[in-house]
Amino acid sequence: MQSRRLAAFFGAVALVGGLVGIGSATNEPRQTQGDIWRDEPAESRQTWWRRDLTDETANKILEGLRKRDPAKAKELDKLKSRDPERFKAELREAGQPELDQMTRDYLETRRQRRNAEFIEWLKANYPKQEQELTALKDKDTKLYVTSFEHLMTEYGAIFEASRSNPELGTVLKEDHELKKRVGELCRRLRSEKSDAKKQELGAELEVVVARRYDLIVRRKEIAYEQFLKRLEELQKQVIESKDEIAKYKDQKVKQENVRQRLQALTDNKVKFKWD
Repeated sequence: MQSRRLAAFFGAVALVGGLVGIGSATNEPRQTQGDIWRDEPAESRQTWWRRDLTDETANKILEGLRKRDPAKAKELDKLKSRDPERFKAELREAGQPELDQMTRDYLETRRQRRNAEFIEWLKANYPKQEQELTALKDKDTKLYVTSFEHLMTEYGAIFEASRSNPELGTVLKEDHELKKRVGELCRRLRSEKSDAKKQELGAELEVVVARRYDLIVRRKEIAYEQFLKRLEELQKQVIESKDEIAKYKDQKVKQENVRQRLQALTDNKVKFKWD
């Protein structure tokens, strides 16, 4: 039964063509359902503030545009109330530098927040390393950055796992320590001269390796459980997608959606003949 469910899972992944990432999360607002025009591919590739030009975003762009190109900003201010759709289209084009800066600011804010969270996590889980890192911050900025990157490389996977799945984070943390212990025991075995001591080290190594084996199995179990959970979500999405397609194939629904779209695009300035 479980093997069939896994087979269905990978089939579902193939069905959606990789558009839905396994276990991925995003901070972007999800598209509201019920508006077929929001499914256009060109929009789905854009960040949410580019795709959904809210009043707040538009005002930020205009604020920057007033400093950079006052004449264009004044022209767009007049257009805003007269033709909202055209205003948004022209604002996106004229405000490209502001949109690019918003993207950079957004990514930088996320990076800084993630780094701060990592340091707090490091303080709780590896206090010695955090203290050594903090001591470098005011003394040697370049060395601080290098040390931070080294710690992120070593502990980043554990940190990320602990945020989304605390048990997985615990498993990875213990396994990380055991891997270091395996390396240490192997080095001691290679240099040890006493047969009795070698036997002692070998016995400890066996215990550590056996524990690592159990942790690896548990890690795979956690991944399997996540796959099953994602499978259930994908199955639900497949059913919803099927129902949505059936709804939109209805001719009455099509006619009503086309009517509403034309009214929105023309602001009721054009009289259409409806059958």
